[in-house]
Amino acid sequence: MIKVILIVIVAEIWTAAGHVLFKKGTNSLEVHSLRGASGMMRFVKNVLAHPSIWLGLAAMAIGMVVWLLALVHADLSIVFSLGSMQYILVLFLAHFFLGEKIDAMKFIGTFLVMLGIILITIS
Repeated sequence: MIKVILIVIVAEIWTAAGHVLFKKGTNSLEVHSLRGASGMMRFVKNVLAHPSIWLGLAAMAIGMVVWLLALVHADLSIVFSLGSMQYILVLFLAHFFLGEKIDAMKFIGTFLVMLGIILITIS
């Protein structure tokens, strides 16, 4: 089980990093009207031109490959539940790299997610 937990942690680190990179990339985008085809095309063009988005996609792809490796070693119900670690990782990565605040409700929610992961892991 330790092997599966470590594999899932690695997968979730890559995936969480991808989310943070997506957010970093979108923070610097100017969002104009998304109405109509021209507005959507301008948005897609801006997204595809941003390096953080591409790095995020690469991180997510690596996370997916590692995730598949975890599925080889354990039941989906276990691996999927352990995947909830992503919520915890994103909270802390967003705090440290994007300057997002962690308030009491986020902390309590994250604690409950951690408790759920522990309960599922020891079952």
